[in-house]
Amino acid sequence: MTVGDRIRARRIELGWSQARLATETCRAAGVGPEALGRQEIYRYEKGIRTPRDWLSAIAQALGVSVHTLSGDEPGKSEDSLSGVWHSQYTYISTGKGEITRHHYVIMRQIGNRLHGESLPGSNDSPIFLDLTRDGFALTGTWTERTAAEGRYKGAVYHGALQLIVEPTGRGMAGKWVGFDKSFTVDSGPWALSYETADTSRRALFRFNRAPSA
Repeated sequence: MTVGDRIRARRIELGWSQARLATETCRAAGVGPEALGRQEIYRYEKGIRTPRDWLSAIAQALGVSVHTLSGDEPGKSEDSLSGVWHSQYTYISTGKGEITRHHYVIMRQIGNRLHGESLPGSNDSPIFLDLTRDGFALTGTWTERTAAEGRYKGAVYHGALQLIVEPTGRGMAGKWVGFDKSFTVDSGPWALSYETADTSRRALFRFNRAPSA
């Protein structure tokens, strides 16, 4: 397969048009939508042109590595879940009812192990994930260190987490289980949505903020 073939195959897998890929590529590159059009994506897929300057941004938009598109990396690197994810989970507060917390989390996958850590600017109560992957299933633990000045006075909570990865690799959802401050075991939904494979300093700076709900 050529680079163009791999771009086309991944685009079709995601259900995107060439115009959609062009838009997402511009977003990944941090430029305006006029910088790359549908015709250029068409030329790349047909092999009329080689996307040298755009290959990294195309890979980010498609959620795969540059090596995957260029075909020079062994194994299935397109299966990697490394990158920045928008995490949200819901729990019941005794005083406030249902609460949903949002974080931007940087996920790093090495083999079948994943470690996630929230970016400090995304929430004042950081979370940490340690997961093992078996196909589409992720199983492991979570830890939250609540804000020292917040309602829970810097308490640290732990629990278990199981998630199912979507076939596209752009989302995962499941449930957490853990104990509250009265040591009652609770559970609730937890989901993460893919933002970008880019974990450069520039990308982390861009996501080091509170996510939109």
